[in-house]
Amino acid sequence: MDFENKSQAPVTLADIARELGVSKSTVSRVVNCKGRIGPETRKRVQEMIAACNYVPNPVAKGLVLKRSYNIALVVPKDADSGEVPFFQNLILNTAEAVYKCGFDAILVVESNSDVTPLRRLIVNRKVDGVILTRIEENDEAVKLLQKEKIPFVVIGTSRDESLCQVDSDQTAGCYEMTKFMISKGCRNVALLCGNKKHLVNGTRFKGFVYACNEAGINLEKDCTVVWDADEIGLTGILPELMKENPQCLVCMDDVICVNVLKWLKMNDYEVPTDIQVISFYDNPVLENNTPPVTALNVNVFKLSQRASRLLVNLIEGKEVPSRTQVDYELRIRESFR
Repeated sequence: MDFENKSQAPVTLADIARELGVSKSTVSRVVNCKGRIGPETRKRVQEMIAACNYVPNPVAKGLVLKRSYNIALVVPKDADSGEVPFFQNLILNTAEAVYKCGFDAILVVESNSDVTPLRRLIVNRKVDGVILTRIEENDEAVKLLQKEKIPFVVIGTSRDESLCQVDSDQTAGCYEMTKFMISKGCRNVALLCGNKKHLVNGTRFKGFVYACNEAGINLEKDCTVVWDADEIGLTGILPELMKENPQCLVCMDDVICVNVLKWLKMNDYEVPTDIQVISFYDNPVLENNTPPVTALNVNVFKLSQRASRLLVNLIEGKEVPSRTQVDYELRIRESFR
């Protein structure tokens, strides 16, 4: 059969089977990597598939294997802000990673723990698995996925060891960054934190506390800790905070740090001459700031790749580790003397 010059309907499994003189089920097993096929037969089928540019029908394949070949990527509502590049990068890298695994990504935006959009996808059997990008204590999405027995992976750290999680060691990284800061003589500092409900903030706070305790720094006496430090809150907090002459402003994440830098610039503070600044999470804005900001860097590409691969393995019924960690790096820059 001259597949190259064939202009009618797309080539089917039956066409390939007829041409090779094998059964349709044999060709199907090669395409879906199922069952035992002799190496010579497998090679012949694979060569024929390549020669005729055969593309499996995704609907038919999904019906046979009871899969949608879709993966949901759940991001928080604030991911739509250009000031949160972590989620922007995570979305792009994860979409590419799941595509390479033979799946498509469906973006789900979660607002105020409302899991209605995710529940609708699950009820309608539109997804085979889910990647959660930020979870809270008693997270509603986690409860839903566990109840419905949907494979899922968490990008982040949870105290629930039964969850499949991918993250850097946030506590160890923040411990090292704080220890470095203390070694340079900083003891009177202000830690500006995000939302207490977000587990990532709790793990970062632990690292800060461990390093301070190790150095004999009294958190109540020597440090100021501020939670829920959003842009509006910082406007009211920073004027009073700066009157206490802290040696360093420690920002829990990159978004807080960007807002702190904006306020300092508007109020004629020079970094690091008047105040030193570090961040427990890095991004290109901080790297390209004048001066560049000392920060803890985590490879988002690796997070996306490993989370996607783990989820596909879960969907395929394979065993996976409950916790996978990627490396972090302390990037010491000019915002710290």
